[in-house]
Amino acid sequence: MTARLGLDLGTRELRLLQAGGRRLTHHAEVLLPEGAMVDGIPTSLLTTTVRSALDAGAFTAVRARVAIAETGTAFRDFRLPRLAGSELSRAVAFEGRRLVPMEAADVYFAWHASRDSNGYAVYLVAARRAMIDAVLAAVGAAGLQVERMDLKPLALARGMGVSDGLLLEWGAAEATLVLMVRGRPRFFRTFSLDAPPEDADAQLDELALSLNALVKFMRGAASDVQIGPATSLALGGRFAFMDDGLQQARQRFEFNVVLPLPVFEAPADFPWQAHLAGIGLIRQGHWNNRLSPSQGGDTRVAA
Repeated sequence: MTARLGLDLGTRELRLLQAGGRRLTHHAEVLLPEGAMVDGIPTSLLTTTVRSALDAGAFTAVRARVAIAETGTAFRDFRLPRLAGSELSRAVAFEGRRLVPMEAADVYFAWHASRDSNGYAVYLVAARRAMIDAVLAAVGAAGLQVERMDLKPLALARGMGVSDGLLLEWGAAEATLVLMVRGRPRFFRTFSLDAPPEDADAQLDELALSLNALVKFMRGAASDVQIGPATSLALGGRFAFMDDGLQQARQRFEFNVVLPLPVFEAPADFPWQAHLAGIGLIRQGHWNNRLSPSQGGDTRVAA
């Protein structure tokens, strides 16, 4: 049985999760030292941090899947008319390069198209080539073989099992908010928390303020999506480790607050709720194709 590692690389936090088959076996949660990430680009400090966490946690997996935050990325959700399957890649490439404000030579692309009676709904992600290459190099120098890379919002939604509604993950130093619509993220944002991790009440207040502000922005940017008290808000991270976390969330957040269910077996005291992006990485069986074979290396970027 091959052990797999899910590496959730945030802006201020690193989380590692190992699974063997359908059972979670190892975990680690680490605050990144100052200077480990600079504008989304890892330094040698990240390699040292990853290697130290692997050694301290007695991880055995060598093959890893990595989730990255949205820094240095762009995504577009657009439609294409009905056309022959042989023309789809060319049409996506044309629209992607027209819509994404990055030089095509400087980015990796990945995309997925869903067909319906009116044509194709296309979801495209572009990530800075220098950033992806640097993450691959830093993680590789720590002794891991990177199989796949993905955006954290996509991995988080899979780990939570959310296809529609809001999801909010609360970490020690940062949080991630995602709006899912018909299986696609329409909005996502990772933001830092100013209050220290030991002051949970202050962080909860920050979460409430940030959630309200970001939802207000979503309502203006995605006016076709109804967001109200009946909208589900799935919670991950520190909420599960507070005695009254669900109750406090329902007091602060004016949505239909829910908690995700486990999808892997784990020891009774295993903090799987802190590793939902890692779970989403590990459980993913099908990965979508790169945009253009001529770019080289795009097979590691999944949309």
